[in-house]
Amino acid sequence: MQTGICGEKAIMANERPSPVIIDSTGGKLWEFPDALWQKVPPLQAIRLRRTVNEKILPLLYKLDDMFPRSGDSKNRHISGMSINDIEADISSTVLALHLFDIALDQGLLKFVNKGAKKAAKPGPKTPVGSCGMSLAEARRYFLEDAARNILKEAGHDPKKLHEMLGNYDLNDPSVLFKLKLMATFDPLTISELREGLRGNMGKLFDCDEEFFKVLKKAKPTNFLRPLRKTLGKNFPDILEWDGTFIRAVAEGLEHSAKIIALGRSLLEIKDPEIARALGRWPIEEALVKDKVKGKKKTYITRIEQVRKLLGDEFKILMKSNAAVIDQAGNWKDEEIERIKFFVGYINGDVIEALAELPFAYTVNIMEGLWSTVSREFMEQHLTTPEAISALKSIVAKIQQMGVEATTPEKVKGMIENNFFDKQLSQFYK
Repeated sequence: MQTGICGEKAIMANERPSPVIIDSTGGKLWEFPDALWQKVPPLQAIRLRRTVNEKILPLLYKLDDMFPRSGDSKNRHISGMSINDIEADISSTVLALHLFDIALDQGLLKFVNKGAKKAAKPGPKTPVGSCGMSLAEARRYFLEDAARNILKEAGHDPKKLHEMLGNYDLNDPSVLFKLKLMATFDPLTISELREGLRGNMGKLFDCDEEFFKVLKKAKPTNFLRPLRKTLGKNFPDILEWDGTFIRAVAEGLEHSAKIIALGRSLLEIKDPEIARALGRWPIEEALVKDKVKGKKKTYITRIEQVRKLLGDEFKILMKSNAAVIDQAGNWKDEEIERIKFFVGYINGDVIEALAELPFAYTVNIMEGLWSTVSREFMEQHLTTPEAISALKSIVAKIQQMGVEATTPEKVKGMIENNFFDKQLSQFYK
């Protein structure tokens, strides 16, 4: 989600606000001893918030008014908002932190602490100001405070923030938008994620926001649970998916039986449209005998049937395209048994080149090529651009002659009788 600021361009000299000096003073008369107020977290927070309210927010207001907004006037501003109002709204918190980072980058915040060299920039762990926190600690204070508010509003225990984040370093303010979505997940979704990610929940925040929206909508018993059980130790690999892909999986493979049938072959898929195409393959409800329960309901998927028939070669299908997958859902078992011998030699390009004809032609063309051109052709040339071009030419010739008059078996004989010499002669020994 965007904050509305167009960019972080350098501020022009004639527009540049005067730098704000943050020093170690600022404690009130009743705040003593000073060392105590720089070490006890609740006391540190009081001084930090006062420094932000009195010195930093006025600067952020100026920056806020300077940056142009993209689009219409509805883009958010924080000018005039109190620190409490900013903290109460995620978008405002994100914008304020973004402006704070710009101020630091542009040298508009300067820190002068006792004992520090003049104009020396504080290190990431150097305490600054009167609160005793480093810049990183102060920034994390506001981020984690906003995160805890998000959990509290959603009915979660804010003390369990780090349990939710795992070992994730909450540094990017935009993560708050994702956390807000996660806070509204079905409790079972969170439970499945925790178990599947084995304590590394924080890695989830590296995924895009669309990924979170899919998890929020998907029914955990139909989606995450079968994914976790099927992928096992490879379940964290789903974090490599983008929002488009996980949506295709959730919507295309809408039944848990389809996910279970695919198994780890799911991780072979790179094209989201292939996942949707697999989801269009048939699934049937059936009753089977169970020794304990008697008859029980189960589901028979074409995905499982084809995967078992092809074995390890099923992954070749996963590297083709959606049009091929749609066709493959109608392949007959006996045709798959015949083509299985050749699957090790073909790839998605070969299947795609022949996909304009019924699958029976692919089977017979492969058998004709094996017996006529040579095994060497199958092993070394079948998947080359030249061979793919020849196959497409053969398909075009068959279509020209008429599919009804040129049966798959007849095409096999035509190959064996050198009818397609024009297309194949370059491959003859």
